[in-house]
Amino acid sequence: MPSWTETLKEAARPIWEAIFAHPFVTGLGDDTLPADRFRYFLGQDYVYLQDFSQVLAMGAVRTAHRSDEPLFLRHALTVHEVEADLHRTLAPAYGLSPADLAATPPGPITVAYTDHLVRAAWSRPFAVLVAAVLPCYWIYREVGRRLAERPLPDTPAYREWIATYAGAPYGEAVDEILAVADRVGEHLGPDEARLGLKAFWRSSRYEWLFWEQAWSLEQSLAAARLPGEPG
Repeated sequence: MPSWTETLKEAARPIWEAIFAHPFVTGLGDDTLPADRFRYFLGQDYVYLQDFSQVLAMGAVRTAHRSDEPLFLRHALTVHEVEADLHRTLAPAYGLSPADLAATPPGPITVAYTDHLVRAAWSRPFAVLVAAVLPCYWIYREVGRRLAERPLPDTPAYREWIATYAGAPYGEAVDEILAVADRVGEHLGPDEARLGLKAFWRSSRYEWLFWEQAWSLEQSLAAARLPGEPG
């Protein structure tokens, strides 16, 4: 019988494949991504991570397993300091200061995605919170690993971004949250399983839209089309 995380991933497979084929992602890997797209992405991702960190901290509050508390708090701190520091390191090459990053106005998908995560954290069962945060972890590792299998781009920022998300420290964090998800998935009733699936699917969809937001500089979002949502 497949694990809960395997079931979730299989349900979202069409969206994941669309992410791997997205021109932002492929351009990041083959060094053809225009600098203005990556600049936009850095600002939006920095803003997104501030809310993502708070959602992870809520995981420490919502879990029924005391052993999960330090994990979620550690992950929240890592996102707040380590990943955000990556953005601050890369930003000067694109004319962005730390103050510029902090003052970035969130784009429409950034707002919608973080609203979805906050709702899962505050008003849904703990399993739904876990399912909602999984795609951000897992997709970035898969993107990083796939891009790292090819010759790395010459652009330093692109090369460093890939190395970070393909690297062992980030991969260990992903494995930790996957283990939590599979443990939670062993005890789900049908209603929680359905809500978790929808949360995972929506977060995966928002991941695609997040790349698209940066690629189009918000210009083509109204025309975005994706595979259908599960009922």
